This record gives sequence, structure tokens and C-alpha cells, in this order.
Amino acid sequence: MDTTTEPVIEQQQPPTEPVVEQTVTPNEVTKQSGCCSCVSEKLNDQDFTQKLNVYISFIFELYRVVMGSFLILFVPQKCGEELCTMMEPIQNGNQLTNAAFGVNIATFCLFLCMYYAEITRENKMITYLHVNKEEPCDDDAVCEALKKLPVDKKQSILLWDKRYLRTGQVALFGFIANAVLSSIVIYDNFLDSKTTSALITNILFMALKINETYSITNTSENIFYSAYLNERVQFNDADPDKVIELDEVASTGVEQNASTTTENAV
Repeated sequence: MDTTTEPVIEQQQPPTEPVVEQTVTPNEVTKQSGCCSCVSEKLNDQDFTQKLNVYISFIFELYRVVMGSFLILFVPQKCGEELCTMMEPIQNGNQLTNAAFGVNIATFCLFLCMYYAEITRENKMITYLHVNKEEPCDDDAVCEALKKLPVDKKQSILLWDKRYLRTGQVALFGFIANAVLSSIVIYDNFLDSKTTSALITNILFMALKINETYSITNTSENIFYSAYLNERVQFNDADPDKVIELDEVASTGVEQNASTTTENAV
């Protein structure tokens, strides 16, 4: 019996690709961590989050002022026996309708001026003031906090607070005139219950805004409420980044007194 051994055939393994080690340079790590820390810092920054909230909220406010001002266009009316299109009410050549549409435009412009004052006021308060729940919120305490700011910054805050109040008062008169004149024209072209519901809704848009403006501005001189933050907060302290030292305040006051004396002497 032959005992022959078969040769063992070794299976060759496919060549393996060399492993390439990916190395991250210290600069890349620093760059990535720097971006993350920058984003995190911004999100945790009170001024940034408050300003972001202001601009997002203004988008919805703009919708409110358009719907509440152009009542002639957005309240359903009857043209002949059919529902008017958006532009048909102002194309009929009626003088009263044209006058009402002119008041619509004027009211829109007045509210834009009010919103400009509102946003400018809000940005200045966010920049130069701070919401500090550990500090008192009465008029005297906030007055003392304002002394920590440069005089021009303090005067700018007070100026725009007054402008917001005045533009709100003017917008109120425009709102009343617009609501009365537009209602007369709309009910001359009354369609159905949709006319009444749409008119009341759009008027309420503006009435609520006017009431909100009044409640914000009808305060003592040094009481500053936010017009946009979801939680009604009061700015009651100077922003730590804008605070100047007491010796700077004293020197600034001396310089201003000296300049005032010089001007009076001239």
C-alpha cells in the first residue's frame, strides 16, 4: 500500500492595504474648538440672544402692521354681486375709498416710524443696560445704575424712550382715523359675516399693539420695560461691558460743566 503524501498548498492572502493613520494637527483642533466655543459663547451672551429675539419677533410684528393698516385691501368686500379681489376696492374711482386708502398708507407709515423708534430703543437698552434680577427695579435704583454709564449713552437711552412714547401717541391717532374711515367704506360694500370678523380681527391687531406700547412707556422716567422679550423683563442695571469707572464719571462731569460755563459766558 503506497503511502504518498499530497503536497500542502498554501492559500495566499490578498495583499492588505497599508493603514494610513490620520493625524489631526493642533491647529485643526484649536480651530474646531474655537468655533464651538465661539458659538457657545454667543448663545450664552445675553445681548446676542435678546437682539436675535427682537429681530425674529419683528417679522411677526410687520405682518400685524400690514394687516391692521391696509383694511381696505384685506377685509372682504362686495364688488357688484361677487367678492372683490384685493385691488378692486381701490380701482372703482370712489373718492371716499381713495381717501380711506390714503389714510391706510399714512397709518402704515406712522406705525413704521413707531417700530423704528421701538427697535432702536430696544437695541440701545440691550447694549447699554442689563437685566439683573439681584438688583432692585425701582426708579431710584435704576437712576443710580444709569450713573455708571457715560453721559451720552444715558441720554441716548432716555431720548429714544421718549421718542417711542411720542411716536406711539401719534400712531394712536392715525389708528383711530383709519379704523373709522375704513369701516365706513367697507360697510358700504358689505359682503357677509366675513367682512365683520375680518375687520374686527385686523383692528384688534393694531389695538393690542397700541395698548402694549402704552403699558411699556407709561412708566417713570427710569423704568425701562422690554417691548420684545417673551417674558416681560425690566432693564434695571448698567451693562458690565459699558460701565465706566467713577473717576471717569467725575472727570466727564467736570468737563461738561466747564464747557457749559464757557458756552454761557460766550
